[in-house]
Amino acid sequence: MITDKILFIIDENRQFLFDGKEFTKTPSKKLKEYYSASTIPSSMIRTHGFKMLKNTSAEKLEIQAEMRMYEEAGLNSETDFKITSLTIPLENDENDYIESYATEISILEEKFQNIAKINNHIDAIFPASLSYISLYNFELIDKKNDLFIHFGDDDSYAVIFKNGQYIATRTIPSLNELATKLGMELEVLKNTLITKGVDSELYEDSEFLQMSDVQEEFSKIIERISHAVGHKRGVFKLEHIDRIFLDFEAQDIPKLLSLFNSYGYEDSIKQTLNIFDNIDIGMKHFALNALYALGVAQEKYLIANQTIYERKPIFIKTHSGQFTMVLLLSLLIASVYPIYAILELDKLEIKKNDLESQVTKLEHITKKLQINLKKQRGARDKLKNDKSKIITKLDGYNQMLTTLENFNQETINRQKMMKDVNSIMKKYSLSSKNMHFSDAKMITIQIITKYDARDDIAMFIKELLAKGYSKVQTAKVERNENYYESFVEIEL
Repeated sequence: MITDKILFIIDENRQFLFDGKEFTKTPSKKLKEYYSASTIPSSMIRTHGFKMLKNTSAEKLEIQAEMRMYEEAGLNSETDFKITSLTIPLENDENDYIESYATEISILEEKFQNIAKINNHIDAIFPASLSYISLYNFELIDKKNDLFIHFGDDDSYAVIFKNGQYIATRTIPSLNELATKLGMELEVLKNTLITKGVDSELYEDSEFLQMSDVQEEFSKIIERISHAVGHKRGVFKLEHIDRIFLDFEAQDIPKLLSLFNSYGYEDSIKQTLNIFDNIDIGMKHFALNALYALGVAQEKYLIANQTIYERKPIFIKTHSGQFTMVLLLSLLIASVYPIYAILELDKLEIKKNDLESQVTKLEHITKKLQINLKKQRGARDKLKNDKSKIITKLDGYNQMLTTLENFNQETINRQKMMKDVNSIMKKYSLSSKNMHFSDAKMITIQIITKYDARDDIAMFIKELLAKGYSKVQTAKVERNENYYESFVEIEL
Protein backbone atom coordinates (compact mmCIF):
# COMPACT_ATOMS: atom_id res chain seq x y z
CA MET A 1 0.00 0.00 0.00
CA ILE A 2 1.35 3.41 -1.02
CA THR A 3 1.74 5.77 1.97
CA ASP A 4 3.81 8.70 0.67
CA LYS A 5 0.57 9.85 -0.95
CA ILE A 6 -3.00 9.18 0.13
CA LEU A 7 -6.33 9.25 -1.65
CA PHE A 8 -8.51 11.86 0.03
CA ILE A 9 -12.24 11.60 -0.65
CA ILE A 10 -14.42 14.70 -0.37
CA ASP A 11 -17.43 13.15 -2.11
CA GLU A 12 -18.25 10.88 -5.05
CA ASN A 13 -17.08 13.43 -7.61
CA ARG A 14 -14.10 14.88 -5.75
CA GLN A 15 -11.25 12.50 -4.97
CA PHE A 16 -7.62 13.64 -5.02
CA LEU A 17 -4.15 12.37 -4.25
CA PHE A 18 -2.36 14.33 -1.53
CA ASP A 19 1.37 14.25 -0.70
CA GLY A 20 1.40 16.62 2.27
CA LYS A 21 1.73 19.79 0.21
CA GLU A 22 -0.69 19.74 -2.69
CA PHE A 23 -3.56 17.90 -4.35
CA THR A 24 -3.15 16.12 -7.68
CA LYS A 25 -5.56 14.28 -9.93
CA THR A 26 -6.17 10.61 -9.27
CA PRO A 27 -4.71 8.10 -11.73
CA SER A 28 -7.04 6.02 -13.85
CA LYS A 29 -5.44 2.79 -12.65
CA LYS A 30 -4.04 1.37 -9.41
CA LEU A 31 -6.28 3.64 -7.35
CA LYS A 32 -6.85 0.87 -4.78
CA GLU A 33 -3.15 0.79 -3.93
CA TYR A 34 -3.42 4.13 -2.11
CA TYR A 35 -4.49 4.54 1.49
CA SER A 36 -7.93 6.19 1.26
CA ALA A 37 -9.68 8.42 3.79
CA SER A 38 -12.61 10.78 4.28
CA THR A 39 -14.16 12.82 7.10
CA ILE A 40 -17.55 12.83 8.77
CA PRO A 41 -19.21 16.02 10.11
CA SER A 42 -19.38 16.43 13.87
CA SER A 43 -23.18 16.77 13.62
CA MET A 44 -23.36 13.08 12.64
CA ILE A 45 -21.25 11.88 15.58
CA ARG A 46 -22.23 11.32 19.23
CA THR A 47 -19.31 11.82 21.62
CA HIS A 48 -18.83 10.91 25.27
CA GLY A 49 -15.83 11.24 27.58
CA PHE A 50 -14.83 9.19 30.62
CA LYS A 51 -11.75 8.08 32.57
CA MET A 52 -10.09 4.65 32.51
CA LEU A 53 -7.03 3.27 34.29
CA LYS A 54 -3.84 3.63 32.29
CA ASN A 55 -2.66 0.56 30.37
CA THR A 56 -6.18 -0.88 30.13
CA SER A 57 -6.21 -3.53 27.40
CA ALA A 58 -7.66 -2.62 24.02
CA GLU A 59 -10.32 -5.32 24.36
CA LYS A 60 -11.50 -4.08 27.78
CA LEU A 61 -11.45 -0.47 26.60
CA GLU A 62 -13.59 -1.37 23.58
CA ILE A 63 -16.15 -3.14 25.79
CA GLN A 64 -16.23 -0.28 28.33
CA ALA A 65 -16.59 2.33 25.60
CA GLU A 66 -19.58 0.53 24.09
CA MET A 67 -21.25 0.03 27.48
CA ARG A 68 -20.77 3.66 28.52
CA MET A 69 -21.96 5.01 25.18
CA TYR A 70 -25.23 3.09 25.55
CA GLU A 71 -25.70 3.62 29.28
CA GLU A 72 -24.33 7.13 29.82
CA ALA A 73 -24.49 8.79 26.39
CA GLY A 74 -28.01 7.50 25.75
CA LEU A 75 -27.52 5.56 22.51
CA ASN A 76 -30.61 3.70 21.32
CA SER A 77 -30.09 -0.02 22.00
CA GLU A 78 -32.18 -0.89 18.94
CA THR A 79 -29.85 1.05 16.60
CA ASP A 80 -26.52 -0.23 15.26
CA PHE A 81 -23.56 2.09 15.79
CA LYS A 82 -19.89 2.19 14.83
CA ILE A 83 -18.10 3.00 18.10
CA THR A 84 -14.41 3.90 18.40
CA SER A 85 -12.32 5.75 20.97
CA LEU A 86 -9.31 8.02 21.33
CA THR A 87 -7.07 7.82 24.41
CA ILE A 88 -5.86 11.16 25.81
CA PRO A 89 -3.12 10.92 28.51
CA LEU A 90 -3.69 12.83 31.76
CA GLU A 91 -0.72 14.34 33.61
CA ASN A 92 -0.07 13.13 37.17
CA ASP A 93 -3.14 10.90 37.10
CA GLU A 94 -3.52 7.14 37.26
CA ASN A 95 -6.22 7.38 34.58
CA ASP A 96 -6.38 8.27 30.92
CA TYR A 97 -9.21 10.31 29.47
CA ILE A 98 -11.17 8.39 26.84
CA GLU A 99 -13.16 10.22 24.18
CA SER A 100 -15.53 7.84 22.41
CA TYR A 101 -17.30 8.43 19.11
CA ALA A 102 -20.47 6.75 17.84
CA THR A 103 -22.03 7.04 14.38
CA GLU A 104 -25.17 5.27 13.23
CA ILE A 105 -24.36 2.58 10.67
CA SER A 106 -27.30 3.78 8.55
CA ILE A 107 -25.80 7.29 8.39
CA LEU A 108 -22.41 5.92 7.32
CA GLU A 109 -24.09 3.79 4.65
CA GLU A 110 -26.14 6.69 3.34
CA LYS A 111 -23.11 8.96 3.09
CA PHE A 112 -20.42 6.54 1.88
CA GLN A 113 -21.94 3.44 0.28
CA ASN A 114 -21.83 4.84 -3.28
CA ILE A 115 -18.18 5.81 -2.80
CA ALA A 116 -17.39 2.36 -1.40
CA LYS A 117 -18.98 0.73 -4.46
CA ILE A 118 -16.63 2.69 -6.70
CA ASN A 119 -13.49 2.44 -4.54
CA ASN A 120 -14.16 -1.02 -3.06
CA HIS A 121 -12.99 0.23 0.35
CA ILE A 122 -12.38 3.33 2.48
CA ASP A 123 -9.49 2.81 4.90
CA ALA A 124 -10.42 5.61 7.29
CA ILE A 125 -13.41 7.79 8.10
CA PHE A 126 -12.67 10.17 10.96
CA PRO A 127 -14.05 13.24 12.79
CA ALA A 128 -12.75 16.25 10.87
CA SER A 129 -12.00 18.16 14.06
CA LEU A 130 -9.09 15.82 14.87
CA SER A 131 -7.17 17.06 11.80
CA TYR A 132 -5.30 19.78 13.72
CA ILE A 133 -3.26 17.00 15.37
CA SER A 134 -1.30 16.75 12.12
CA LEU A 135 -0.02 20.34 12.37
CA TYR A 136 2.16 19.39 15.34
CA ASN A 137 3.26 15.95 14.11
CA PHE A 138 4.36 17.33 10.73
CA GLU A 139 6.04 20.23 12.62
CA LEU A 140 4.07 22.94 10.80
CA ILE A 141 3.54 24.77 14.11
CA ASP A 142 5.28 24.41 17.49
CA LYS A 143 3.54 22.78 20.43
CA LYS A 144 1.62 25.22 22.63
CA ASN A 145 -1.74 25.60 24.30
CA ASP A 146 -3.88 26.37 21.28
CA LEU A 147 -7.51 26.95 20.36
CA PHE A 148 -8.60 26.43 16.74
CA ILE A 149 -11.95 27.76 15.49
CA HIS A 150 -13.22 26.46 12.17
CA PHE A 151 -16.25 27.75 10.28
CA GLY A 152 -17.42 25.49 7.47
CA ASP A 153 -20.54 25.34 5.32
CA ASP A 154 -21.89 22.19 7.01
CA ASP A 155 -19.51 21.65 9.95
CA SER A 156 -18.06 24.14 12.43
CA TYR A 157 -16.19 23.50 15.68
CA ALA A 158 -13.64 24.72 18.18
CA VAL A 159 -10.75 22.39 19.07
CA ILE A 160 -8.54 22.69 22.17
CA PHE A 161 -4.92 21.54 22.52
CA LYS A 162 -2.58 21.51 25.50
CA ASN A 163 1.10 21.61 24.55
CA GLY A 164 0.27 20.07 21.17
CA GLN A 165 -1.91 17.32 22.72
CA TYR A 166 -5.52 17.12 21.61
CA ILE A 167 -7.96 17.73 24.50
CA ALA A 168 -11.48 18.32 23.23
CA THR A 169 -13.86 19.49 20.50
CA ARG A 170 -16.80 21.85 20.92
CA THR A 171 -19.36 21.85 18.11
CA ILE A 172 -20.65 25.29 17.07
CA PRO A 173 -23.28 26.34 14.46
CA SER A 174 -22.26 25.78 10.83
CA LEU A 175 -22.36 28.63 8.32
CA ASN A 176 -25.50 27.15 6.74
CA GLU A 177 -27.20 27.13 10.15
CA LEU A 178 -26.10 30.72 10.82
CA ALA A 179 -27.24 31.86 7.36
CA THR A 180 -30.69 30.38 7.97
CA LYS A 181 -30.96 31.97 11.41
CA LEU A 182 -29.84 35.37 10.12
CA GLY A 183 -32.11 35.17 7.05
CA MET A 184 -29.18 35.44 4.62
CA GLU A 185 -27.91 33.44 1.66
CA LEU A 186 -24.80 31.41 2.47
CA GLU A 187 -22.54 33.31 0.06
CA VAL A 188 -23.88 36.65 1.29
CA LEU A 189 -23.06 35.65 4.87
CA LYS A 190 -19.53 34.55 3.88
CA ASN A 191 -18.90 37.82 2.06
CA THR A 192 -20.28 39.80 5.02
CA LEU A 193 -18.00 37.96 7.45
CA ILE A 194 -14.91 38.48 5.28
CA THR A 195 -15.51 42.16 4.51
CA LYS A 196 -17.18 43.38 7.72
CA GLY A 197 -17.14 40.62 10.32
CA VAL A 198 -18.36 41.89 13.69
CA ASP A 199 -16.72 45.32 13.33
CA SER A 200 -19.56 47.86 13.68
CA GLU A 201 -17.44 50.57 12.02
CA LEU A 202 -17.44 48.64 8.72
CA TYR A 203 -21.25 48.59 8.43
CA GLU A 204 -23.34 51.36 6.90
CA ASP A 205 -25.96 53.10 9.05
CA SER A 206 -28.67 51.33 7.05
CA GLU A 207 -27.12 47.99 8.01
CA PHE A 208 -27.46 48.51 11.75
CA LEU A 209 -29.95 45.67 12.28
CA GLN A 210 -27.87 43.25 10.22
CA MET A 211 -24.72 44.23 12.12
CA SER A 212 -26.52 43.80 15.45
CA ASP A 213 -27.79 40.32 14.52
CA VAL A 214 -24.36 39.17 13.31
CA GLN A 215 -22.66 40.50 16.45
CA GLU A 216 -25.22 38.81 18.69
CA GLU A 217 -24.88 35.35 17.05
CA PHE A 218 -21.09 35.36 17.01
CA SER A 219 -20.90 36.71 20.56
CA LYS A 220 -22.95 33.67 21.64
CA ILE A 221 -20.52 31.39 19.80
CA ILE A 222 -17.47 32.94 21.47
CA GLU A 223 -19.20 32.62 24.85
CA ARG A 224 -19.91 28.91 24.25
CA ILE A 225 -16.29 28.31 23.25
CA SER A 226 -14.99 30.15 26.33
CA HIS A 227 -17.22 28.04 28.58
CA ALA A 228 -15.91 24.87 26.88
CA VAL A 229 -12.30 25.92 27.54
CA GLY A 230 -13.17 26.69 31.15
CA HIS A 231 -14.80 23.28 31.57
CA LYS A 232 -11.60 21.54 30.44
CA ARG A 233 -9.30 23.53 32.72
CA GLY A 234 -9.87 21.26 35.72
CA VAL A 235 -9.75 17.94 33.89
CA PHE A 236 -6.58 18.66 31.92
CA LYS A 237 -4.98 21.33 34.17
CA LEU A 238 -5.10 23.84 31.32
CA GLU A 239 -3.81 27.07 32.84
CA HIS A 240 -3.97 29.39 29.81
CA ILE A 241 -4.39 29.61 26.03
CA ASP A 242 -1.29 30.79 24.16
CA ARG A 243 -2.78 31.14 20.68
CA ILE A 244 -6.23 31.35 19.10
CA PHE A 245 -6.37 30.42 15.41
CA LEU A 246 -9.25 31.26 13.08
CA ASP A 247 -9.55 28.55 10.42
CA PHE A 248 -11.77 30.12 7.76
CA GLU A 249 -9.98 29.27 4.50
CA ALA A 250 -7.10 31.60 5.50
CA GLN A 251 -9.58 34.52 5.66
CA ASP A 252 -10.02 36.90 8.59
CA ILE A 253 -13.34 37.85 10.20
CA PRO A 254 -12.75 41.45 11.39
CA LYS A 255 -12.90 41.89 15.18
CA LEU A 256 -14.14 38.31 15.79
CA LEU A 257 -11.15 37.05 17.80
CA SER A 258 -11.03 40.28 19.81
CA LEU A 259 -14.35 39.21 21.37
CA PHE A 260 -12.30 36.73 23.43
CA ASN A 261 -10.78 39.66 25.34
CA SER A 262 -14.00 39.94 27.34
CA TYR A 263 -13.38 36.42 28.68
CA GLY A 264 -9.81 36.93 29.89
CA TYR A 265 -7.82 36.13 26.74
CA GLU A 266 -6.25 39.57 26.22
CA ASP A 267 -2.73 38.08 26.21
CA SER A 268 -3.48 35.23 23.79
CA ILE A 269 -2.00 35.62 20.31
CA LYS A 270 -4.83 35.78 17.76
CA GLN A 271 -4.28 34.99 14.08
CA THR A 272 -5.76 33.36 11.00
CA LEU A 273 -4.58 29.85 10.09
CA ASN A 274 -2.87 29.69 6.70
CA ILE A 275 -0.65 26.63 6.28
CA PHE A 276 -0.83 25.45 2.68
CA ASP A 277 0.54 28.10 0.31
CA ASN A 278 0.04 25.90 -2.77
CA ILE A 279 -3.60 25.12 -2.04
CA ASP A 280 -6.41 27.26 -3.43
CA ILE A 281 -8.95 29.07 -1.26
CA GLY A 282 -11.82 26.67 -0.67
CA MET A 283 -9.54 23.64 -0.43
CA LYS A 284 -7.25 24.60 2.44
CA HIS A 285 -9.30 22.93 5.16
CA PHE A 286 -9.64 19.79 3.02
CA ALA A 287 -5.84 19.83 2.77
CA LEU A 288 -5.64 19.85 6.58
CA ASN A 289 -8.00 16.83 6.71
CA ALA A 290 -5.89 15.06 4.07
CA LEU A 291 -2.67 15.81 5.99
CA TYR A 292 -4.14 14.12 9.05
CA ALA A 293 -5.04 11.06 6.95
CA LEU A 294 -1.49 10.99 5.57
CA GLY A 295 -0.12 10.91 9.12
CA VAL A 296 -2.45 8.02 9.97
CA ALA A 297 -1.27 6.08 6.89
CA GLN A 298 2.33 6.68 8.01
CA GLU A 299 1.44 5.55 11.57
CA LYS A 300 2.40 8.87 13.16
CA TYR A 301 -0.61 8.69 15.51
CA LEU A 302 -3.70 6.62 16.25
CA ILE A 303 -7.12 7.37 14.83
CA ALA A 304 -10.74 7.07 15.95
CA ASN A 305 -11.69 5.23 12.76
CA GLN A 306 -15.42 5.24 11.95
CA THR A 307 -15.15 3.33 8.68
CA ILE A 308 -17.31 0.29 7.96
CA TYR A 309 -15.64 -0.25 4.58
CA GLU A 310 -12.30 -1.70 5.64
CA ARG A 311 -9.79 -2.91 3.06
CA LYS A 312 -10.00 -6.66 2.58
CA PRO A 313 -6.76 -8.39 3.66
CA ILE A 314 -4.47 -9.96 1.07
CA PHE A 315 -5.63 -13.50 0.39
CA ILE A 316 -2.42 -15.17 1.57
CA LYS A 317 -2.82 -13.44 4.96
CA THR A 318 -6.35 -14.72 5.50
CA HIS A 319 -7.22 -18.02 7.19
CA SER A 320 -8.65 -19.29 3.92
CA GLY A 321 -5.49 -18.33 2.05
CA GLN A 322 -3.25 -19.96 4.62
CA PHE A 323 -5.37 -23.11 4.59
CA THR A 324 -5.24 -23.20 0.78
CA MET A 325 -1.44 -22.87 0.83
CA VAL A 326 -1.20 -25.70 3.33
CA LEU A 327 -3.50 -27.77 1.15
CA LEU A 328 -1.41 -27.10 -1.97
CA LEU A 329 1.78 -27.94 -0.10
CA SER A 330 0.19 -31.15 1.13
CA LEU A 331 -0.76 -32.08 -2.44
CA LEU A 332 2.81 -31.46 -3.53
CA ILE A 333 4.14 -33.71 -0.79
CA ALA A 334 1.46 -36.23 -1.60
CA SER A 335 2.89 -36.68 -5.06
CA VAL A 336 6.03 -38.06 -3.41
CA TYR A 337 4.56 -39.52 -0.25
CA PRO A 338 0.91 -40.41 -1.08
CA ILE A 339 0.10 -42.27 2.11
CA TYR A 340 1.67 -39.62 4.36
CA ALA A 341 -0.14 -36.88 2.48
CA ILE A 342 -3.49 -38.59 2.82
CA LEU A 343 -3.00 -38.96 6.57
CA GLU A 344 -1.96 -35.32 6.93
CA LEU A 345 -4.90 -34.19 4.84
CA ASP A 346 -7.23 -36.22 7.02
CA LYS A 347 -5.75 -34.57 10.11
CA LEU A 348 -6.12 -31.14 8.57
CA GLU A 349 -9.69 -31.87 7.52
CA ILE A 350 -10.54 -33.07 11.04
CA LYS A 351 -8.89 -29.96 12.51
CA LYS A 352 -10.72 -27.75 10.00
CA ASN A 353 -14.06 -29.36 10.85
CA ASP A 354 -13.33 -29.03 14.56
CA LEU A 355 -12.45 -25.34 14.17
CA GLU A 356 -15.55 -24.70 12.07
CA SER A 357 -17.67 -26.41 14.73
CA GLN A 358 -16.12 -24.22 17.43
CA VAL A 359 -16.68 -21.09 15.33
CA THR A 360 -20.33 -22.09 14.80
CA LYS A 361 -20.82 -22.61 18.54
CA LEU A 362 -19.18 -19.28 19.33
CA GLU A 363 -21.34 -17.51 16.74
CA HIS A 364 -24.44 -19.12 18.26
CA ILE A 365 -23.42 -18.09 21.80
CA THR A 366 -22.55 -14.58 20.60
CA LYS A 367 -25.90 -14.20 18.88
CA LYS A 368 -27.75 -15.30 22.03
CA LEU A 369 -25.71 -12.85 24.09
CA GLN A 370 -26.51 -10.05 21.63
CA ILE A 371 -30.22 -10.87 21.78
CA ASN A 372 -30.08 -10.97 25.58
CA LEU A 373 -28.19 -7.67 25.66
CA LYS A 374 -30.84 -6.02 23.47
CA LYS A 375 -33.58 -7.36 25.75
CA GLN A 376 -31.75 -6.06 28.84
CA ARG A 377 -31.25 -2.68 27.21
CA GLY A 378 -34.94 -2.60 26.27
CA ALA A 379 -35.90 -3.45 29.87
CA ARG A 380 -33.48 -0.80 31.13
CA ASP A 381 -34.96 1.81 28.79
CA LYS A 382 -38.48 0.88 29.99
CA LEU A 383 -37.37 1.25 33.62
CA LYS A 384 -35.85 4.63 32.81
CA ASN A 385 -39.11 5.69 31.16
CA ASP A 386 -41.16 4.43 34.13
CA LYS A 387 -38.80 6.22 36.52
CA SER A 388 -39.18 9.44 34.53
CA LYS A 389 -42.99 9.19 34.69
CA ILE A 390 -42.91 8.56 38.46
CA ILE A 391 -40.57 11.53 38.99
CA THR A 392 -42.93 13.69 36.92
CA LYS A 393 -45.89 12.58 39.06
CA LEU A 394 -43.94 13.22 42.27
CA ASP A 395 -43.01 16.67 41.03
CA GLY A 396 -46.69 17.32 40.39
CA TYR A 397 -47.61 16.16 43.89
CA ASN A 398 -44.87 18.30 45.39
CA GLN A 399 -46.16 21.32 43.52
CA MET A 400 -49.71 20.62 44.73
CA LEU A 401 -48.47 20.23 48.31
CA THR A 402 -46.47 23.45 48.08
CA THR A 403 -49.52 25.25 46.70
CA LEU A 404 -51.69 23.94 49.53
CA GLU A 405 -49.09 24.88 52.11
CA ASN A 406 -48.82 28.37 50.65
CA PHE A 407 -52.60 28.66 50.58
CA ASN A 408 -52.86 27.61 54.22
CA GLN A 409 -50.14 30.02 55.23
CA GLU A 410 -51.84 32.86 53.35
CA THR A 411 -55.12 32.09 55.14
CA ILE A 412 -53.35 32.11 58.53
CA ASN A 413 -51.63 35.40 57.68
CA ARG A 414 -54.90 37.04 56.71
CA GLN A 415 -56.70 35.77 59.79
CA LYS A 416 -53.96 37.11 62.06
CA MET A 417 -53.97 40.51 60.41
CA MET A 418 -57.78 40.75 60.59
CA LYS A 419 -57.74 39.76 64.24
CA ASP A 420 -55.03 42.28 65.18
CA VAL A 421 -56.58 45.12 63.15
CA ASN A 422 -60.10 44.60 64.49
CA SER A 423 -58.85 44.31 68.07
CA ILE A 424 -56.91 47.58 67.99
CA MET A 425 -59.59 49.44 66.03
CA LYS A 426 -62.14 48.36 68.64
CA LYS A 427 -59.80 49.56 71.42
CA TYR A 428 -59.67 53.06 69.94
CA SER A 429 -63.27 53.11 68.67
CA LEU A 430 -62.11 53.48 65.07
CA SER A 431 -64.31 52.69 62.08
CA SER A 432 -63.27 51.43 58.66
CA LYS A 433 -64.97 52.43 55.45
CA ASN A 434 -63.05 50.00 53.25
CA MET A 435 -60.54 47.17 53.76
CA HIS A 436 -58.54 45.63 50.89
CA PHE A 437 -55.94 42.81 50.80
CA SER A 438 -53.26 43.39 48.14
CA ASP A 439 -51.82 39.93 48.85
CA ALA A 440 -51.49 37.58 51.84
CA LYS A 441 -49.16 39.99 53.66
CA MET A 442 -50.49 43.43 52.71
CA ILE A 443 -53.77 45.13 53.69
CA THR A 444 -54.97 48.70 53.13
CA ILE A 445 -57.64 50.13 55.52
CA GLN A 446 -59.63 53.33 55.04
CA ILE A 447 -60.16 54.53 58.66
CA ILE A 448 -62.76 57.18 59.55
CA THR A 449 -62.70 59.16 62.80
CA LYS A 450 -63.70 62.55 64.10
CA TYR A 451 -61.15 65.23 63.40
CA ASP A 452 -60.47 65.93 67.07
CA ALA A 453 -59.78 62.18 67.62
CA ARG A 454 -57.30 61.79 64.76
CA ASP A 455 -54.46 61.03 67.19
CA ASP A 456 -56.13 57.67 67.76
CA ILE A 457 -54.97 56.65 64.28
CA ALA A 458 -51.38 57.34 65.30
CA MET A 459 -51.86 55.12 68.35
CA PHE A 460 -53.41 52.44 66.10
CA ILE A 461 -50.29 52.50 63.89
CA LYS A 462 -47.95 52.46 66.90
CA GLU A 463 -49.59 49.35 68.42
CA LEU A 464 -49.42 47.45 65.12
CA LEU A 465 -45.71 48.21 64.83
CA ALA A 466 -45.26 46.99 68.38
CA LYS A 467 -46.85 43.69 67.37
CA GLY A 468 -44.04 43.16 64.88
CA TYR A 469 -45.56 44.27 61.59
CA SER A 470 -42.79 45.18 59.15
CA LYS A 471 -44.49 48.26 57.77
CA VAL A 472 -47.45 50.35 58.94
CA GLN A 473 -47.82 53.74 57.30
CA THR A 474 -50.36 56.33 56.25
CA ALA A 475 -50.55 56.34 52.49
CA LYS A 476 -53.18 59.04 52.05
CA VAL A 477 -55.14 61.47 54.26
CA GLU A 478 -58.44 63.18 53.52
CA ARG A 479 -60.57 65.44 55.77
CA ASN A 480 -63.58 67.71 55.88
CA GLU A 481 -64.96 69.90 58.62
CA ASN A 482 -65.95 67.07 60.96
CA TYR A 483 -64.29 63.86 59.80
CA TYR A 484 -60.77 62.65 59.23
CA GLU A 485 -60.11 59.80 56.71
CA SER A 486 -56.78 58.03 56.64
CA PHE A 487 -55.65 55.23 54.28
CA VAL A 488 -53.30 52.98 56.31
CA GLU A 489 -51.09 50.34 54.62
CA ILE A 490 -50.15 47.40 56.83
CA GLU A 491 -47.60 44.76 55.84
CA LEU A 492 -46.93 41.60 57.87
